[in-house]
Amino acid sequence: MENNTNPNKKSWNLMIGIALVVFGSFRLYNRLLDENDLSILRIVLTIGFIIYGIYMIYMHFNPPTDNNQ
Repeated sequence: MENNTNPNKKSWNLMIGIALVVFGSFRLYNRLLDENDLSILRIVLTIGFIIYGIYMIYMHFNPPTDNNQ
């Protein structure tokens, strides 16, 4: 297994996670305001990107523990 303790990679994951949450939330907000275009697939994909961004932020602050002791 690959160990994700590289601080440079962790900081990039944090920035990407924040960007996914911010831009995804903005896009979802604009899509929900536009009542003419309520494509369910686009809404679901946008929510998926937001959830993945939240997961990346969570994993930055709570890294997985190694239980090989």
